[in-house]
Amino acid sequence: MPGVDPTLSDEEFIIAKAKNAQKFNMHSANAWMLTAKTLFPTNFNIQFEAYLMEKQSGNIQEAAECFTSLMVSRQNISALLPEISAIANALRSNEGSFLSQMFDNISSDIQLTILKTSVENSDDTMEHCRLLVLLLKKFPQLGVDSLVKTLINAEKFFYDNRYARLLVVETLPLLSSLESPRLLQRLLVKAIDFYNSYVYDETEHDITDPWQRLYGVLDLLGRQLGWDPYLVYYGNSLNKEAYFQKLSTLRNSDDCRQLLYCGITFFLRSLYEQKSLKGNHILVEALSDPDVLQNKRRKCDIEVTGLSAHQFQAAANCWELLHNNDVISREFTKLVNQLQVKPWSEGFADELALYRGRYDDATPPETVNTLAACIVRTSINFFQKKYSMCVDNILAALLQLPSVEGMLEPELIVEGKHRHLHFLPLTKVAIVHYFCTLLIRILMNSENKSDVTHGHILVLMQLGWPQEEAIFLQILDFIRQRGVFHYHLFTTYIIQIDILEELSYIWNEQGTNIVLDILPNSQQHLGQRRIGTRGADKGVKEDFKQAMKAQVARSNESLINLIMQFITSERTFA
Repeated sequence: MPGVDPTLSDEEFIIAKAKNAQKFNMHSANAWMLTAKTLFPTNFNIQFEAYLMEKQSGNIQEAAECFTSLMVSRQNISALLPEISAIANALRSNEGSFLSQMFDNISSDIQLTILKTSVENSDDTMEHCRLLVLLLKKFPQLGVDSLVKTLINAEKFFYDNRYARLLVVETLPLLSSLESPRLLQRLLVKAIDFYNSYVYDETEHDITDPWQRLYGVLDLLGRQLGWDPYLVYYGNSLNKEAYFQKLSTLRNSDDCRQLLYCGITFFLRSLYEQKSLKGNHILVEALSDPDVLQNKRRKCDIEVTGLSAHQFQAAANCWELLHNNDVISREFTKLVNQLQVKPWSEGFADELALYRGRYDDATPPETVNTLAACIVRTSINFFQKKYSMCVDNILAALLQLPSVEGMLEPELIVEGKHRHLHFLPLTKVAIVHYFCTLLIRILMNSENKSDVTHGHILVLMQLGWPQEEAIFLQILDFIRQRGVFHYHLFTTYIIQIDILEELSYIWNEQGTNIVLDILPNSQQHLGQRRIGTRGADKGVKEDFKQAMKAQVARSNESLINLIMQFITSERTFA
């Protein structure tokens, strides 16, 4: 025949005619292939070309039938391996491609043969395991024990995180049970390590809800060992306090495994949530006051407020539970030594020391003079009554304040007599506000209750006003009782309208004769006169009114800058 190579065999000749016809007339091409399959029903090349033609034409069912014939014949499997590999990749991608649809139209026994063939012919260990996972996802009845053992014992597992991911994320969800609780515990440790590392890895974000996945592995072990279902499958909506109380009932259990594994999972999750929320906040000693009127609070020995407080307390309480006795503490240490990431090594250990009042452990070394270190030392120095050192650290911190302005912290002082800690944001206003609350109490504790002391307190309370209003009223009573108030820094630093109004009120109060010596000497007539409520000297009264008007006119000035200037200039508070 013209145009056809005379050296071709009969089979090759028909295939060549079919391919040539395919370019112009599919019906003719199909007729040639039908002829070829009829004349040579067992010829591999003809069967394969028939498959390729159906695939190129997008005929899913016909391609499935052709590929089934190829697999049944078991001829020349090596030539089919690229296509088998392409089918496996299509199934792993979950994109609904032609090959995956074709696979769905193949009978299950042939599907099994295809996937087994792909597994058996994979040389790379990782690829072998991935294909095995694919096989087991499609045919879970085969059991995953062998794959689990292969993965967990793989030499590369310990330095190639892909093996850990394949085991923990893809293989473990396929498990319904395992005969060996010991093997299950090894798997759980791997899962804890993997997910704990994963959540701190800033480069990977493709696993949805990793903590719930970890609880799924915990549930697998728990069901086999008869553990409390509530503890082994802690849902996202469950209450941390209730969970911890349930966990606490295990503290004296003979078998520490449930407390160990449930406890460390709960601890790591709480700590991760705390670190995620905490951001640029540091834990400091804050204040409690029985006279402060606030909403009803949960009464406890230690209260923690601020962002991430709830999560921190959950982590702190769980840490202590896991060190409840020598046995659980020893097992906890063994387990955490296997973790790649130890999030408590940065920050949490110091916060825990402060939380438990171990000031020596919580105090940053004097060689560290960062803003955070100065603030923590300020906090601890204050509660150790080392007021001079406290002021020194405040002055050091003021030199490093951030540019972020921030807002006032409403929870620096809470109702009660219990110990109170607070997560303080590292913003300018929040830090200076915190310093003001401490300096006010340093001055209040001073044996020298002079007018200068009270005047300094008035300056400092302006920033958080009306938080310190109760102290302000005490100062007003003190002024009324003494009948005089000397404070020549008044016009420099006091601009808060409510404070100005109250002082003007007692100056105008009927039946009193209070002397307010609050103007600088340069502003007083004759350099000596004081302003009294009954002042016969109209010039002096006019001076007072004009001075107050001037202070009110300054009420829109930046209080934060004014108070920073005041603290830096005066310096001697202790």
